[in-house]
Amino acid sequence: MFDGNRMSASEVDQFLRDQGANCRTARGGAPCLKDVRMDTPQRAATDVCEAVPARTQGTAGEMITDVSRACSVNPQVLLVMLQKEQGLITTTSPTWTKLDQALGFRCPDFEACDPRYAGLGHQLYHAAKRLQEYGDASRGYRYQVGANLIQYSPYPFCGEASVNIANRATAALYNYTPFTPTQATLDAGAGAVADDVCATYGNRNFFRNFSLWFGSPNGTSAHAYPVAAPMGRTPQAPFRDVNHGDLVFFTEIAWMKHAGLANGWSDGTYRPFEPIKRDAMAAFLYRAAGSPAYTPPAVSPFKDVSPTREVFYKEITWAHSEGIAEGWPDGTFRPYEPVKRDAMAAFLYRAQGSPPFTAPAVSPLKDISVRDTIFYKEISWAYSEGITTGWPDGSYRPYSPILRDAMAAFIYRVEVD
Repeated sequence: MFDGNRMSASEVDQFLRDQGANCRTARGGAPCLKDVRMDTPQRAATDVCEAVPARTQGTAGEMITDVSRACSVNPQVLLVMLQKEQGLITTTSPTWTKLDQALGFRCPDFEACDPRYAGLGHQLYHAAKRLQEYGDASRGYRYQVGANLIQYSPYPFCGEASVNIANRATAALYNYTPFTPTQATLDAGAGAVADDVCATYGNRNFFRNFSLWFGSPNGTSAHAYPVAAPMGRTPQAPFRDVNHGDLVFFTEIAWMKHAGLANGWSDGTYRPFEPIKRDAMAAFLYRAAGSPAYTPPAVSPFKDVSPTREVFYKEITWAHSEGIAEGWPDGTFRPYEPVKRDAMAAFLYRAQGSPPFTAPAVSPLKDISVRDTIFYKEISWAYSEGITTGWPDGSYRPYSPILRDAMAAFIYRVEVD
């Protein structure tokens, strides 16, 4: 963990070329790690890292080994973490977002990343520095050598396991990624556990990828499990009408509750099979954006939305100010009408900043078309991003109301996947 000279810059760059052989620069210009050429700033020495010299058009290998040597963190660890956090080592489709959030530093689960630490160079340096700090017992971070109770996931209802941390390297990893895998997650090998809200994969995947690429990190068989214990309980229902095993989208609805995006009704229900109304859709999107500071206008932009009558007046007017909700040509918003599935795709596309996207000439879904579907581009974008998979018969059903369970799945895929 703390051998900063384990690989040279040329060795790291060769590793990136080997593992990323099939990667190509994205249409938007985001480079593969093997092709990175970036300027990095000079950094002063700190109590845990030596000074880092500035570089002009440095390779990823040079950027990684510069911070590895300065902070005494094994470059192999940073490579595995780049894969664990964003899949950047083996991706064939890099994005600027993945590079900006490369190591997940200051990117809390289900929350936006701190923009001050965005960018590959910042992420590498601050992650290495923090690993060194996290491994220092005198700093008093939560997980220390010895017995620890560590949660399975961000959801408290999933429970926790007793984990014996043997050294400061493991303590650093658990402080950086503070969840331990359930037995079901371990049993899944490299795969995911379907519809398991308690499954987390960070530390499992660190162990697996380090073992695959560089040999076992703890001297045991590469097939040995990292520390964990059986989950031993069924996830607690986030709402009294949302029970594990009964709903396809249990995970997504539980996440909505945990992330503070869905409060449900006063009777403790979520009502998953009711259509989502347009006013509530605006509220969900506002919360998903982090409930940004916003002062609603005294005069409503819609003739059927009143500052005193609508519960979600602030959220609706925010969505309008952001260009997410345009309303109808007659000046109405129609807050109590159900959201149709075509409009849902449009809402999400705009909420993501209307990213550059060229809709395919041939429709990916049999009941939408370039000529006849108003939101063809937005629906095709959502399909290409895996936000919607449509129905098994190959249809999208654009004019059907979207139900509250499916709406949770759409937002979850946008925010988390």
